[in-house]
Amino acid sequence: MSEKRKKVVAFTAGRRGGNTEIYVKIALEAIAKMGIDCELIRLHECDLRPCKDCLRGPCYVKGPEACILKDDGPWLAEKFLDSDGYILGAPVWSLSPCGVVTDFRDRVFGPKMDLAMWEQGGIPDWAKGRVKQRPGGLISVGGALTENWTSLGLATLYTTTFSAQTNVVDNLNVYQVADPGEALMREDYMIRAKFLGENVGHAVLNPQKDWENKWLGEMDDGEACPGCHQSLMIAKPGRDYVECAICGRIGKVSFDKDGKLTYVWPEDNKNRLTMMGKFAHAREIELHTQQRFLPHEAEIQDELKRYRTMEDFTVNAPSKTAKASKAKAQKA
Repeated sequence: MSEKRKKVVAFTAGRRGGNTEIYVKIALEAIAKMGIDCELIRLHECDLRPCKDCLRGPCYVKGPEACILKDDGPWLAEKFLDSDGYILGAPVWSLSPCGVVTDFRDRVFGPKMDLAMWEQGGIPDWAKGRVKQRPGGLISVGGALTENWTSLGLATLYTTTFSAQTNVVDNLNVYQVADPGEALMREDYMIRAKFLGENVGHAVLNPQKDWENKWLGEMDDGEACPGCHQSLMIAKPGRDYVECAICGRIGKVSFDKDGKLTYVWPEDNKNRLTMMGKFAHAREIELHTQQRFLPHEAEIQDELKRYRTMEDFTVNAPSKTAKASKAKAQKA
């Protein structure tokens, strides 16, 4: 029996045939030449509604198909689970990607798809046989002339990779590409998209290797963080360190003899791009609940009920008002 071919699934949040999709297709072309099956899914052409944030909803136990929202969300989750590699491309609108990216993240990933929790509490039946740490690539495309206008692009795409432990082996931050088809005028970005595809393909074809926290992209990319290869930092007065806003690493700050900013990045098991980072996060949440919430839970019940039932300031949307009126008319 021949071995099943590997498959990479790419999700794009850009226009059909737009600049984002062009770079994603360039990456997929390179992957396909490596003998890997490829699929491209346009998120804007899916029926995907925002997550309702059910408290431990049915999708946790029974899987995506049990979601109360009957749309393409479960299908997207199945496409991810059946893949061996992951690519996500999205255009930057207001500093960050368009809203469908966060809908995609919240519906497909999140706590219900958390590998660290599965290792601690057991793999749910709906995920058995499909648990793997997939390699991935991210492509963010902005039209602004300065890079700071795309600062939350890749950062937001990374948030789709945390729970399912998608190990990003390469990313591409594009800017100064705004007009339709302009992607093809930037040979540098086209080459990088091809290399990104080859890097993801290489990681897919070598699953025996540990791709956690490994990087196949440009080594000298000028970015501060050696983990996520980004420079989005949390810096506060009085500190001599920064925190990477994406992976959570802590870097010591200093200046070299020329007065230029430098960082030193010690090994840190709280790096959320690693399984150990996720274990640490799960434990701190559990500790918080046990030590700070549960001992005082009974004290807040009366006030909690008051605020939950308060409707003094609520204004209903027209759609909800119309729905209520229709239901009232049907009963009459």
